[in-house]
Amino acid sequence: MRTLLIILLLTLTTSAAGQDSPRPLLPADKLMLHYPASVRLAPDGSNAAFTVRKADTATNRWITHVYSVDVRTGTERQLTFGAQSCTTPQWSPDGRWLGFLSSRPSVDRSGTLQSGRRMLFAIPRSGEPRLLAAPPRDIEEFTWSPDGGTVALLTEAAAAPAMRDENARRTSRQLDITVSSDPPISRELWLLDVSSGTLRRITALDPGAEGLAWFPDSRGLVYQTNYTGKYDDEQKWDLWSVSTEGAKEQLTDAPGPEHAPRVSPAGSTIAFLTQTVPDIEFAKTEISLLDMDTRQLRRLTEQQPLSVEEFAWDPDGKSLVALLNEGTSATLHRVDRSSGATRKLTDDAMVVQGMDMNASGDIAFIAGGVAAMREVHVLNRGGVRRCTDFSAQLAPFRLGTQRVITVRSRDGLFDIEAVLVLPADYRPGKSVPLVLAYHGGPYGDFDNRFYQYYPAHILAARGVATVMPNVRGSSGYDDAFGQANRYDLGGGDFRDGMDVVDYLIREGIADSSRMAVMGGSYGGYMTNWTISQTQRFRAAVSMYGIFSWLTDWSNSWQPSFERMFLGHDYWEKPLDSNSLWISRAPQTYVKNITTPTLILQGDADVYTNISNSREMYQALNALGREVEFVVYHGAGHGLRTYPNHWIDVMERTVGWITKRVGMP
Repeated sequence: MRTLLIILLLTLTTSAAGQDSPRPLLPADKLMLHYPASVRLAPDGSNAAFTVRKADTATNRWITHVYSVDVRTGTERQLTFGAQSCTTPQWSPDGRWLGFLSSRPSVDRSGTLQSGRRMLFAIPRSGEPRLLAAPPRDIEEFTWSPDGGTVALLTEAAAAPAMRDENARRTSRQLDITVSSDPPISRELWLLDVSSGTLRRITALDPGAEGLAWFPDSRGLVYQTNYTGKYDDEQKWDLWSVSTEGAKEQLTDAPGPEHAPRVSPAGSTIAFLTQTVPDIEFAKTEISLLDMDTRQLRRLTEQQPLSVEEFAWDPDGKSLVALLNEGTSATLHRVDRSSGATRKLTDDAMVVQGMDMNASGDIAFIAGGVAAMREVHVLNRGGVRRCTDFSAQLAPFRLGTQRVITVRSRDGLFDIEAVLVLPADYRPGKSVPLVLAYHGGPYGDFDNRFYQYYPAHILAARGVATVMPNVRGSSGYDDAFGQANRYDLGGGDFRDGMDVVDYLIREGIADSSRMAVMGGSYGGYMTNWTISQTQRFRAAVSMYGIFSWLTDWSNSWQPSFERMFLGHDYWEKPLDSNSLWISRAPQTYVKNITTPTLILQGDADVYTNISNSREMYQALNALGREVEFVVYHGAGHGLRTYPNHWIDVMERTVGWITKRVGMP
């Protein structure tokens, strides 16, 4: 009996210890991790509002709601509830109201039920949300006037009479069609009088209008437009102003984009973002200043080598605070208005991903780290305070160890940084399976933070390391680095990736006989290119990548991409072996591909159309290669349109890789 009791006690103790010990992170676990976004700091600095998006796997939907946190105590409150998402919180200037957008059904002041479109709501300091404005069509964005008496709303415009008649004709004949000559939908500017609830249409704006920002006298706004509203016209942004009576004036007309306008506290200057090279999306972004009296332009951050992601004016108008993309981090800097000199405000270990400043100069921002989820922080005279604790979600899991490595490129031109995630139980000197992951873009990057798009920590739990290099052409570095793969896709960037892999093999970290490669978008192109150039990888996961440049140009909503990176349209020069359209296309070398390949693609992807992935599958299948093609119906770029799709993507990715690199 004594022996049996001892065995029973040991069993219970072991079981209890097992329940408390960390467990591996699984795809479904990663999906359920949530974090803050869209932070907005109250005018008095007491609270920060933010949104949290959560997955509802039962309905296969993402639902976003508004939260707030007490800056001093860290007490969180969920402010909105229900089945309809609530987004884009924004405080009124006096802090009495917190506005947000939602399509939730609600009764207006007249007692009429309003539903079926995105409307403006507001939450008082104490009380329930109430409907403020329900214009005829979806509200795209809103912003409070500085005096607090008015809210500007941007909506889609009604179709022109001729188009309404044509739509009625198509409906009556059951013609579900799109015609290339159909005019784009224009936009409208509305003003809401907060006290009376009166909603007034001010003027029609062109289809590309967005980014409303008030002048401090509340008599007008500035906005950006690319005129057409087409994604492919992203390099054509100009700035315009519009008065509260509807008078419009063009403010900028320089080559390249001028966007993200912010008016100085005195109203005399407009700051906005520009680029060093006007016609490419991968040039350095800078803050420029427009003097409203002289209409002179000045590049404020010309001497700063890093790109500005976003910024805000300090209340005194003497400086601005900017978010700079800095290698594998992103940091806040104060920029002197006179000299353009910058001073760092946050630590490199904090990867900042959004900011907001109130009228007192306090700054709320969202930042994550190597072992932390994204959290709301506030920076004021007392220093930096972390206000939330979303990182507590990580406590149950056994995670990999993560660090940044630096490898000199073989041509000696660049230091290539890479985020390396090793298994939690990794011992120095032990060679383990390795996944090489490429980011999208090309002008994207990997940050040194816990939450990654790819399942690095899920793979780490299975004993597989993941390395994520910022190959040449990545953002976060100077202009020379960011533009280094122009006219050279699949050249220096491919060699950089191989240099990082070779470094890990030399260091005894990577087992050269058990490696895989993966990536999405540009990362999908690099995956396709890599397996067409080398057979050193035992598995590949190609996610919505590019296989043929001709196919991509013909089907993407951004055909200018090829001109940016290849230098010309395909009909301008012979399509022979010297043409980048041919020599840098994975399609050209498809007979070389022997790596078992999993192709993942959404059929609603407007960036890298399904035709690319379908062509790759057709070729590999005809060649008798080991290939599997998975199409996610209704999924757009990134495959995260539906939560359950994303779980399946991670499960298939991890399963495909671990099976072929010999891990359980």
